[in-house]
Amino acid sequence: MCPEELAAFAASLAIAISKDKTTDELDLIAVLLSQVSSTLATISIQKSNLEPDSSDNESSAVVAGQQNNPIR
Repeated sequence: MCPEELAAFAASLAIAISKDKTTDELDLIAVLLSQVSSTLATISIQKSNLEPDSSDNESSAVVAGQQNNPIR
């Protein structure tokens, strides 16, 4: 999936999730998804750190869920 398609998918998903939700429900969902994202980034970084030769691994560039290379 190209970066633009991924962004469009994310926007469509957010719109679909937001249907018929109150602002309090949306706030809770946003905080929950933010926590999930942070936890996944932490796990990914730690896995990179535990791999042999992790300095050569592209995933070691992950910082707070972001990579230098676009998702393809």
